[in-house]
Amino acid sequence: MDFATDFPRLEPAQQDRFRDVVTRLLSGHVLTPGTAMRPDADWRFAERHRELIDAYLRLGGWRLETDLGLRLCRAVHESGEQRVRFDKLESLVLCTLRLAYHEEMQHASEDLRCELTVGALRERLIQAGKPAAQLSRRALERAIRRLARHSLVTIERGFAGEDPERFEVNSLVEKVLPPDRIAEIAERVRAYTTSVTLVRDDATPDDGAEEDDEE
Repeated sequence: MDFATDFPRLEPAQQDRFRDVVTRLLSGHVLTPGTAMRPDADWRFAERHRELIDAYLRLGGWRLETDLGLRLCRAVHESGEQRVRFDKLESLVLCTLRLAYHEEMQHASEDLRCELTVGALRERLIQAGKPAAQLSRRALERAIRRLARHSLVTIERGFAGEDPERFEVNSLVEKVLPPDRIAEIAERVRAYTTSVTLVRDDATPDDGAEEDDEE
């Protein structure tokens, strides 16, 4: 598809929607259908015009990654310019939530959602061997908020990291940490509890990356 030829053929309202969608994608948002009560019109537009959006993104070295199975799309830089480094606790939380998501997806249901409370996450981390003293409310709040900024989890406005607060693990976690790596992820969680660090490269742990042990 030729962007320069096909974009002008869109109606003015569609061109405005196109700009909104591209802005969201390049801001790091992951587009999903939304909920039955709050559907996301940008997702529907991106689904219908994904070839045009992809053609535009490729002009700047990006591409549109669409997964209709997981029902999400995002902009991915061809040379990994959106690389994100997670510190040790953030990476441990990410891998633990990936395992929780995997467990939840094993149960057949119409509502394929994975929700946890902060308290339940803390218990999982303690059971994995992380000292409770290193899992303060503030530390977990900061780690979960960092994951939320990269669309890996969804938190409510005013999230404070209190034990009863719920948050959702998003399907993007399955994209960046695929199911065929579950055994490896479980091993990495065990390694984390002995102070081995992991780093996220587009949300994928990388043993060869530089350590960041800030907590």
